[in-house]
Amino acid sequence: MLPVIYKILLVLFYVFLSLSLLSTMIGVPGNWILVAMALIVGLVTKFSDLTFWYFLLCVGLAALGEVIESFLGLAVVAKRGGGKLGVLGSFVGGLLGVILGSGVAPPVGSVIFGFIGAFGGAVLGELVKHRQMDAALKIGFWSFVGRVSAMAVKMALGCVILWIIITTTWF
Repeated sequence: MLPVIYKILLVLFYVFLSLSLLSTMIGVPGNWILVAMALIVGLVTKFSDLTFWYFLLCVGLAALGEVIESFLGLAVVAKRGGGKLGVLGSFVGGLLGVILGSGVAPPVGSVIFGFIGAFGGAVLGELVKHRQMDAALKIGFWSFVGRVSAMAVKMALGCVILWIIITTTWF
């Protein structure tokens, strides 16, 4: 009877992990929740199944997700023709949007306002330099696309972390 209860608890744990991963889309650090759960599993099992090396891989993937989320949007703006002010505006606008949004409607507000701030900052930065609304809106659009792409990559890395946890603990 104990193995059946154990499997049920394990499935419930996987559901919790999956919901944690999905919470990344609303601004909650879901990948880091996965890493924390991997550490707990590792400590409870003395790193017998989810080894310390797998845990370090999960930490590295979560950290990589943060780096990519921080810079991919900026790289897209720069690649699509945004100048220094457009890139800077995208970064500062996105950061201010996240901060202001978290005060307005946490945690969803930080994501929505982050998108709006990145778009607005890129447009403003490009308008200061070029004074052409069409070009500025184009760069703002690419700033938005960059932030969405960054979130998708971060989610994909979270899926890998989830896969590592499930494949190493299901036995």
